[in-house]
This record gives sequence, structure tokens and C-alpha cells, in this order.
Amino acid sequence: MDVSNPIENLLKVVVDRDKMKAHLVIMPPGEDRQVATLEQVQKAVADAGITFGIKEDRIREALLEDNWGYETTIAEGEPAVNGEDAKITYHFQLPDQQGGPKVDEKGNVDYFDLGLINNVKAGQLLAERVPPTEGTIGHDVFGQEILPRRGKDNRLLRGSNVVIDQEETAIYSVIDGHVSLQGNKIVVNPVFHVKGNVDYATGNIDFIGNVVVAGNIASGFRVKAGGDIEVNGFIEGAEVEAAGNVIVKGGIAGGTKGKVVAGENVTARFAENSHIEAGGDILIKEAIMQSSLKAGGSVRVSSNKAIIVGGVIQATHEVEARVLGSQLATQTIIEVGVNPAHRDEYHNLIRMRTEKKKIMDNLNQNLQAFQRSGISMEHLSDKKKADLIKMLDYFKNLHQELTQMEKRVVQLEAEFQRTQNAKVKAMEVAYPGVRISIGQAIYIVNDMVKYCEFIMDQGEVRMGSLR
Repeated sequence: MDVSNPIENLLKVVVDRDKMKAHLVIMPPGEDRQVATLEQVQKAVADAGITFGIKEDRIREALLEDNWGYETTIAEGEPAVNGEDAKITYHFQLPDQQGGPKVDEKGNVDYFDLGLINNVKAGQLLAERVPPTEGTIGHDVFGQEILPRRGKDNRLLRGSNVVIDQEETAIYSVIDGHVSLQGNKIVVNPVFHVKGNVDYATGNIDFIGNVVVAGNIASGFRVKAGGDIEVNGFIEGAEVEAAGNVIVKGGIAGGTKGKVVAGENVTARFAENSHIEAGGDILIKEAIMQSSLKAGGSVRVSSNKAIIVGGVIQATHEVEARVLGSQLATQTIIEVGVNPAHRDEYHNLIRMRTEKKKIMDNLNQNLQAFQRSGISMEHLSDKKKADLIKMLDYFKNLHQELTQMEKRVVQLEAEFQRTQNAKVKAMEVAYPGVRISIGQAIYIVNDMVKYCEFIMDQGEVRMGSLR
């Protein structure tokens, strides 16, 4: 639109419809040879009401002869800057970022690891919110304000087991657990539920809290929990490790791969070809068959069947079943009176002690040979001198290690002697082929015996009647 009256046809000021730009046209001189002056232009701009974004240098350019008759922009408004919407940054994987197999640097795909769990600790930051901004006010060339659009807000929504700070800019977990986004709410659960089986659909499970599996744990998969693990189905050749209890409604069938480890107790209907370790008790309802069990407490089989046949059963306190062994004289080894972890430690110490003594004997022979040579250290080359010093240091360190090993061996052997409360019970029958160890004493069952228990008496394993 033309907002000025021509000054004797010398110039024209035009403003765009949106009022964001003003333009100047200097008319070429007519017959009277007159051309608009700077003062005339400035007055025309002022008369038009243009006050914002005036560009004096552009006005001077428009007055140059080469620009006569052409439109020159001499003022520009400043557009408003709309506010930014609130932003939420999540510090855990969202559903669309989960569920795919992991690929390593070499491109190998691990279909057992799908990364479905977001483990978090109490106090951990889960999400941050940057509040919306008001935006920046703009102006048109007449100096009128142009109001911006305020940014849209997006608030943090609190689900269970989380807390939001006073400024509503951060959300934290209040427990150890699994964080997820349920709708728009951030939720932390202390229990991770697997609705079906642990298999290729879920991948391995590694959770900071308790895990509940509605189905089975398939062969080759791994479930690890910082709390308890409860399986409503079976464990089939899988690796299962819980800091707390492992509770299996079905049975545990290990094959050659599976291993179940619990910091506390293990409970199952049966165990077959399984490797089970528990810091506390192992409680089996029906049968233990050809399995390796280690319990820091006791091993008990409690139903009317209640059989232990084959394998190696180790417990600190007691092993109890209705039937030990089988009519086929299946070798069944039962060891009580010693914490299985300490028994393993003892055997490892004996093996390592033997190896280190051999090394120490060889070093001793080399050092004695050097002494017999009569050569003093001063006459050795720098390399041989360094080698000799290194040998002496190694010998000294080995001697210290062996001394500590000997002390621990003595401690463990003393512990093995304190087995007076350990016992093995056959509530119905024990068959030939059963070998019972209490501490370091051994009893081999050569004939079928009924309703009996085996205890330590004056350094020997003795059998007594339960009736």
C-alpha cells in the first residue's frame, strides 16, 4: 500500500500488507530536473509513521542515480519468535527403542539379548523436563508489537515408585526396579513379569529386582535377578541366578547346559540332570535324579515319592529323602557336614598349593645353583642382575602366598572336623551304591537298609535307626 503522497512526484514510500517491510522509490527527474533529497525522504518516511527497522544506508543507496525508478527496501520489521514447546528427555529406553537383538562391533547378532529391561536404582534420574518458553516479541515497521505464541507445556506425569522435584523439571526413582513408560506416566516396578516363556521372544533377562515367569525358561537362555525368581513352569537347560530365592512350580531339567544358583533357597517339584547351588536350603518335592546339588543349608525331598538317585548331593547340615539310591545300585554320592563352597575352596587350594610348590622348588634349585657358582652380583651383567632380582622377588611372593594358603587349609580342615550335627536320613530305604560322607569320613551302603539315619560318631559315620 502507498502510504505517502508524492512530494512533487519526486518519491514514493510503499509498505507491504503485513507491515513488515517498507520500500522507497526515487522518481527519475522530470523536465524541471529535480531529484528528491535525503531530508525529503526522511520526512516522507516519518509522515508515513514508519519508526522501526529504518535502514539509513539503504535510503542513501536509493538516492543514487543508478537506483532511480527502482524499489529499495528501507525498513524491515522484526518477526516475533514463537516460544519453544516443553521438552522431556528420557534417560531410559522407550518401547520403540527396545526389542531388537544386539549387534556387536563385528556385526554379530545376539538373538538371546533383546534388551527389554530398563534396570534403575533408587535415586536414579529417569527424565528431565525443559519448561516451555514465552517467545520473543516482534515489531512491524510502524513500531507496533507482534505477540509470539507461547510454547506448549508437557508436564512430567508421576506413576508408581517415582518422585518429581519441586521445580517439576526432573523425575527420580524411589526404588530399585524396572522403569517403563505407561501411557504418559513413568513407572518403576520392583517385579519384572514375563507373561509367557523366556525364549527368543524375550531374550535373556537381567533384572535388579524380582522376576516372575508365567511360563517356562527355555534351554540356552539366562535369567538373572537381584531378588527372587519365580517360575510357574519349568526350567529347561537354562542358566538361572538369583540373589534371593528360586521358586519353580514345575521342575528343573538341566541337560548339559543348565545351572540354577540362588543366594538363598531353591524350591522345585523335581530336579533331573541338573546343577543347582543354594546359599540356603534346596527343597525338592518329588525326586532328585542324576543331579549335582550344593546347599549351604540342607537338601530335603518331601513328598511320598521323595527319591534321590544318582549324582552328587552336598549340604552343610542335612540331606533327607524317603529313598536314597535305587534297586539298580545306582551310584549316589551324598556329602554333608561341610559347606560345599568351602569344600570346593579346599580342593582348589590343595591343587594350587601343589602347583606353586613345584614352581617354588624350581626357583629354589636355580637360586642354589647361583650360590654354588660363587659369582657375586657385582660381576653380573645388568640383564642377568635384573633377572636374578626378579627371581628373588617372585620366590618371596610365592612363599607369602603359600603361607596364607597353608593357614586357610588348616582353618578348613578344622572346620571339616566340626560335623557333629550333620546327618543323612533315609526315611524309608537306602540302597547299595549310596556313598555317604560326613566331613572327611565315608560310609558305603552295601546292603539295603530301611528307616535309617547316618551321623558322625567318634570320627566315623555310623548308621542308626529312625524307629
